[in-house]
Amino acid sequence: MKNEMAADVAVFELDAGWVCLDFANTLSSSSGEHLNTYADLVDFAAQSNLLTPDDAAWLRAEGERDQRRAEGVLVRARRVRAAIYAIFAALADGRAATDSDLATLNIELAATLQHARVLATPGEGPHYRWGFVGRNMDAPLWGISRSAADLLVAEEQRARVRQCGGQTCNWLFLDTTKNRSRQWCSMQSCGNRQKARRHYRRVRSRRDPEPA
Repeated sequence: MKNEMAADVAVFELDAGWVCLDFANTLSSSSGEHLNTYADLVDFAAQSNLLTPDDAAWLRAEGERDQRRAEGVLVRARRVRAAIYAIFAALADGRAATDSDLATLNIELAATLQHARVLATPGEGPHYRWGFVGRNMDAPLWGISRSAADLLVAEEQRARVRQCGGQTCNWLFLDTTKNRSRQWCSMQSCGNRQKARRHYRRVRSRRDPEPA
């Protein structure tokens, strides 16, 4: 989910198809925790286009200056991540989300909406979009909680949430295929591994047939 680059900048694999699902995948059953620091949270939000480069740089510096507050935001991030994962894993399994997980998300969403604004988009003709104002240390969470709320109320997209079919993978993703046949979070990783396993089993079965 995360690789390391120069200057300790975390690089995340953002292929789930929806920001909140990418965020849920930052805790992996196979590779562990990827939000180890507040700076990791900022890196995720910046790479998901939830923060401008200037705001991300300011937040990293502020996190270094006020480490106690940064740690508090990181704790909140992990808490809402657990709720987001539980909500969408349940939906992928055909179950309803629990009231407690929805309450956790709604608490974060209430804090987010204080900063939400309708903003004009530069360009020809009137164009508007949702955005956020302010440079608070919890700014990386605003777009994440809004993303989760948007996916929950979007019936068509919500019905396409899936959980990876890989043996050791628990990642979530949005299945955008026409026939809704996507099985893995990534063809390059889990998909290829599953194909290799099936090929190995077929070869072995031909080589070592069952005893009579």
